[in-house]
Amino acid sequence: MHTTTQELDRLFAAQKAAFGRNTMPMLDERLDRLRRLEAAMVRNRKGFQETLAADFGSHSPMVTDLFETGGVLGRNRYIQTQLAEWMQPSERPLNAYVHGQSSARVIRQPKGVIGNLAPWNFPIECALVMVNDMLAAGNRVIVKASEQTEATSALLRRAIAEAFDESELAVVCGEDIAFAEYFCTLPWDHLTYTGGGRIGRNVLRLAAERLTPVTLELGGKNPTVFSESGVSADLVERFLYNRVFKGGQVCTSPDYAFVPAHRLDDWIALAKSTWSAMYPSYVGHPDATGTINRRHYDRILGYLSEAEAAGCTVISLNGDTPDSERLQIPMYLVIDPDEALGVMTDEIFGPVTAVKPYTSLDEAVDYINSHDRPLAAYFVGRERDLADAFQTRVIAGGIGINVFGLQGAEPVLPFGGIGASGMGCHSGYEGFLGFTHGKSVFECADDSPLMAALKGPYGAMTQAFADAVFPPS
Repeated sequence: MHTTTQELDRLFAAQKAAFGRNTMPMLDERLDRLRRLEAAMVRNRKGFQETLAADFGSHSPMVTDLFETGGVLGRNRYIQTQLAEWMQPSERPLNAYVHGQSSARVIRQPKGVIGNLAPWNFPIECALVMVNDMLAAGNRVIVKASEQTEATSALLRRAIAEAFDESELAVVCGEDIAFAEYFCTLPWDHLTYTGGGRIGRNVLRLAAERLTPVTLELGGKNPTVFSESGVSADLVERFLYNRVFKGGQVCTSPDYAFVPAHRLDDWIALAKSTWSAMYPSYVGHPDATGTINRRHYDRILGYLSEAEAAGCTVISLNGDTPDSERLQIPMYLVIDPDEALGVMTDEIFGPVTAVKPYTSLDEAVDYINSHDRPLAAYFVGRERDLADAFQTRVIAGGIGINVFGLQGAEPVLPFGGIGASGMGCHSGYEGFLGFTHGKSVFECADDSPLMAALKGPYGAMTQAFADAVFPPS
């Protein structure tokens, strides 16, 4: 059930017309839309569990509940509790000596019709979690679902069509890259894209033809720095089970790790023992998420082959081997690879971790800051001074201290990249602001001294105001 460009044009025109008839939806209207989205997630809980399992080959229903539909629900319910306050105009004080009883305020005006290009790795969460922000801000939205997750995208389209009039929120399913590119060329009032940097550049280029504002969530190579105290069984275990979450196919997943050089052997031994205790056999386990398709499966294994050919130590933590039928890959470490290898140049997006020795926090921070800005950066350890220095000095979209990904999943916090990892943000109050326009309103009172001074012909009062701008000579 692929959407044609003609159908997309019709949907876009319908939403534009509907927004034109109601450019400032009231609180009750916005809350109603949020509640219908909430109900759609609850109503289709089982269906989304099944479609994600079908699309990935293996996908835990608990992961679906917590981080796909659950991610949408968490943001949705938080926004409902905050929206009345967020919608209030922001009054700005004026200098009475200059403006008399004039007043100034900022109104959060909805932008209009927003397009959202969703990725395959979180085909529900990334399709709809930002929609919460967009609907709360009073906008109308068209989501382009991923063509790589056919079953989930089809159900997503049906679920939204059952809950919303197409003039409020709609989901479209394109057939190929040409449809996605056409999607980007429409005169959106805002466009969002979640995915890789290569496509992100193309999205930005196409949107620029219309001067369309764009939010990009691009990911990147997210570093983790272990301190001395971080080399412990509990914290190494925490890193590993987050590293393999959804098969490592997460934009905030830790990508490579720095370990104190004199503790490298200890870290590797802990990784082996803790992982093997958790999963004596991971491949084939119900918790293991399959790689999305054969191309990505082969790409990830290609990093291992390249590293082995270059003489690197490559370790399967519990001795598992890849399963080409299930497209499941076990947890691998690549020890101290050369900078030119793919495992160090590319975002891995799979359960393969490069582990690099380091001698000081300065060395690790300088390395991170000399490369493309990551979407997330992580510090693992109990030293308060080192954690403070890390979060202050590292330039990244977000920071996790002894946690991985929750800085991007917590509804009270903004989530966004910087530089190569993206632009703009969603979530939290900042997400609401990002999908509105801060419209300035200045209401002039009749007793405004400045207005009197601007009246021509200019005279002594005008001169007094001009002189007041400069310090006495």
